[in-house]
Amino acid sequence: MKHLNFVMKSLLGLAILMLLAGALVAPAAAAPPTEEEQEYTGLKYVLKWAILRLEAQQDNIDSACAGADLVEEFIEDEKAEGQDTAGLEAALAEARIKLDEAQGFHTTAAQILKEKAGFDDEDNVTDPQQARDTLRSAGQAMREANQALREARQSVREALREYRQSKRDDK
Repeated sequence: MKHLNFVMKSLLGLAILMLLAGALVAPAAAAPPTEEEQEYTGLKYVLKWAILRLEAQQDNIDSACAGADLVEEFIEDEKAEGQDTAGLEAALAEARIKLDEAQGFHTTAAQILKEKAGFDDEDNVTDPQQARDTLRSAGQAMREANQALREARQSVREALREYRQSKRDDK
């Protein structure tokens, strides 16, 4: 029993020594990052996020274009049945214009992010003000693309809703 007590006390003593040694060594091993380093790291991650968001936005644009193609097929089928689809055709034409606008803004954002002004090839910040301007410009172009995409979807959705309602009213 005494032997077990001695072993436990020895292990506890070693654990306390290791904790104290770690507390004395740890502050010297890792100095906290400066504000400038934190800002640069933040800008670097915002750039990576913007690039990921840009890829997702292209997927959204492609999806909206595929949806517009489906609406076009629907219009052709309805015309073949002798239905009046003038409202749908106008909405689809407006949506295609908005989709082209969205793609244009998206391309602008992609070009800005490709050039990465203020960043080096490894996405490290070289000029913080220029990096901020790059991210701000790309973000603005992406927001404008999203707005055009929303407007395109909304115009087709409303036209389809009105078309379906008019068909129900005609029955």
